[in-house]
This record gives sequence, C-alpha cells and structure tokens, in this order.
Amino acid sequence: PSSRGRSDLSFSYALRKVFSREPDVDSKEAQPLSYQYEKPETHHDDQAEHIEVDGRALAISAAVVDEGQTTLDGAYKIRKAKSCPISPLYEEQSKQKKSLFGKRRRKNAVATKSNDNSMRKDEKKLQKQASDDDESTQCITAANSYADNSYFLEEERQDKSKKRWRDPWVITLIVLVCLVLGMGAFASAYFLPEMLGKADTAQGYDEIVYTPTDISVSPSSGNGTSIIFYAMADAPYTDHERENIMPYQIKNLSSSADFLVHLGDLQDAADGCQESAYQAASAILKQSNIPVFVIPGDNDINDCADFEHGEEQWTKHFRHLDKNWDHSFFVTRWGKLEESFAFLKHRILLFGLNIVGGSPHSDSEWKRRHTEHLHRVKELMTKLKDEYDVAVLLAHASPSSNHADFFEEEDGLASFVKEIGKPFLHLHGDDHVWAESEGAFDVDNYMMVSLDCGEIASPIKVEIDTTKENPIKISREDTNLEVECCKEGWPWLNNEVL
Repeated sequence: PSSRGRSDLSFSYALRKVFSREPDVDSKEAQPLSYQYEKPETHHDDQAEHIEVDGRALAISAAVVDEGQTTLDGAYKIRKAKSCPISPLYEEQSKQKKSLFGKRRRKNAVATKSNDNSMRKDEKKLQKQASDDDESTQCITAANSYADNSYFLEEERQDKSKKRWRDPWVITLIVLVCLVLGMGAFASAYFLPEMLGKADTAQGYDEIVYTPTDISVSPSSGNGTSIIFYAMADAPYTDHERENIMPYQIKNLSSSADFLVHLGDLQDAADGCQESAYQAASAILKQSNIPVFVIPGDNDINDCADFEHGEEQWTKHFRHLDKNWDHSFFVTRWGKLEESFAFLKHRILLFGLNIVGGSPHSDSEWKRRHTEHLHRVKELMTKLKDEYDVAVLLAHASPSSNHADFFEEEDGLASFVKEIGKPFLHLHGDDHVWAESEGAFDVDNYMMVSLDCGEIASPIKVEIDTTKENPIKISREDTNLEVECCKEGWPWLNNEVL
C-alpha cells in the first residue's frame, strides 16, 4: 500500500503542477510551467517513468502511467463541470500529457525515497496556497481526488466485473464437488463389500465350492444307543483360572464320558492375543482323560488386533486337538482352518461350527462362512435324515443380528429345523451366564442353552439316549446349580416335566 500510495501521490502532484495555473509556491510570481520526460536507464532497478516539472524530477509508477490517460480525461471533465477557466496552455499540455502516458508504459515502478519526501513537502505548500482561492481549490481538489482514487475505482470496477462471471463458476464447482462426493459414497456402499470380499479371498477365504460333504457313521461303543459328553466355554481368561480353576475342572471330568468340547474364548483378546495364553489353555486341555474338541470363540481370532496372528495361534495350538487322543469318531471337517466339524454316532448327528460372537472383522467373510456352514448343515441333515434321531449344534456365539443370515432368515436354520421336526439341541457360550430357551426362534423342537463361563461353573454334562422318548438330559456338575428344562429329559412328554 505504501508503494502504491507514493506513486499515486506523485502523479497527483504532477497533475496539479502541470494543469494548475497557480504560481509556484516558491516564487512570488507565476512562472510558466514546463515538464520533461526522462526515459529510465536500462540498469535502473525501479524502472520508473520520470517526469520533470519545474525542475523537480518526479517518479511515476508504471501502474499510474498506465492509468494516465483515463485520469487526465477525468480531471479535464471536472474542471468543465466546475466552470473552471481552462487556458490554451492547459489544453496543449493536456494533449501532450495524454500522448506521453499513452506511449510510455512500465511495470513495477516505485518512487525513490528522496523524491517521495520532496513531494510530501510540496504537497503541503500547495494545499496551503490553494486554500486562498475557493474556485481554484475546488478544481484542484476535484482533480486531486480523481487522480488519487482513479486507480482504485477502476480496480473496484474490474473486481465487480470478475465477480459477475466468477460467482456462477464457484457455484458450479461446489455442485460438482458434492456430486463427486455423493457418487463416491454410493460406490463405497455397493462396491466396498465386494472389494473386502476379494481381499478376504486373497487371505485364504476362497469362494464357496459346494462339493458333497462326506460323512461316515462312527462305530458303536458303550451301550450302542447313547453319547455322554461335557461342554464348557469362556475360560480361562485370567492367570488364576489358568493356574487353579480350569486345571481342577479338567482333572475331575469322568473318564466314562465320550469327549469334552470347548465352545471357544480360551483367552482374552484385550490382553493382546499373546501366544503364551493360547499355549497355557492348550496345555490344560491336553491333561484331559477324554478327547477334546475345540471351536473358536471371538476372543480367539476375530477380536484380535491382528486377525492373521489370531488364526496362526489358534491353528498352532488347537487345530485338530482331538487327534491327541484315540477315539472312534469319524470326523468330517471344513473351513479355512478345518475348525468346523461334524460326526454321526449312535443315531446322534453332532455339529461343531465356527460361529462366533463380537463384531465382524469382515462382513463379507462372516456372510460367506455362515453361508457355507448353513449349506453343509442342511445337506447333512437332509442326506442323513433316516440315520439320526437327535441333532446337536455346538458353537460359541449367542445368536444376534450378526447371525440372522444363519439362524433367522426365511431359509435359515430355525425354519429348517422346524421342517425336519426332530429334537434339536443348541449349546453356546458368549453370554457367560446360564440360560435355557425352549422353543427358540418360535420352533417347538429347538432347545437352546447358554453356558456359564468357567469362572462361575464347571463344564455341564450332556447325556443323549436315542432309545428314550425324551432323549436329552443336562446336568450342571456343581451341586448348587439347577437345570429346569432337561434335568429329567427333553423334549418333555405331553408338554409336562417328568
């Protein structure tokens, strides 16, 4: 602003000196005014236009020179509007100045400091002299005002002109940005799940190939009509459980049982899914006198900060854990880690499925896994319909909206179990507290039971004898814990507890 102001002030002074017929402030008598244009040297840094008025060198910026003709025209009109006398000398000088400003143009010029100080002094003297003559004062003031403000008025007009065409473009740009963002959100909603699915496939979750599930009837043992097994879940989470509670529970399992199944959550993912936790739980289970099957819980893999690390640790310490014992079950396995399984023995069809609680680490992976499991369960229950009398589902998750595609949709498991019509027992962990739900999902032949966590109670004991009308009995080994639904057998006969 200071540079522009000095240049405009210089030009204003030049106008007054050139076009005013007032005598020089330093002279008692009026002297003829003269001016001389000096072209700047090529080495001159400020590259300013120089005008000499009455022997004083004035530096006029290129911007002011560029506006010279317009400014001079304005000053001339002001004089006419004010009825100021205009001499032939004034008109001649005006024509010469117009020619001068029209031909000479320079950029980025700045008045020198010495000339600037001189101009300020002369400006004050001129103002003092002009106050004695009202008519001259009006003319000079008008010319001065026009000269000082011409550049800024013109700039303001240009800004308004720019805004007239710029505003529609700004609005158009905003609309385009909104459209792009909207299209991006739309594309994410429809294509991101597919992209995640491809990423999961790259990690090993291949697209489902529905090959027939082969299963063989396990050889008979014991009385040939029943199975006895233990089930537990959600332990051990703490060092106290690892060192005291769980080892005691495992040690006191009856060796007459056929197997133990752990329904998942063998450690707490909040502790970082450290290998030592997997290793400790595996070591405790291996102390069992009976074969042990393990199903993943959400804390074992899904909830780990590093999902692949969870898979690696579960595979290393629990995959095919039952092979550490000799048993007579013909086990059919599937899944990326072969973590899900099924077997048929003594007319009891039993499934162990990787259906976990928590929030999905990948919606597409969950949906694909649920779809595969549901297909295989339906396939086996249909294919072996005449080979079993009771079906059992073992899984970790307490069914929620995240599992609706597996259990509750029109072609889900619940409607299929209802269609089959045979007793169906579903055991799960995840909730950590005991709960019995006969007629789950509004299906009369569907019994669902939630297990206590290991810190609360010992593993439950399940006896299934297909020769009985109410073949399923469940007992909680701790004497102070009761079972309402199945203490004497389920399904109830004639809808009454026996």
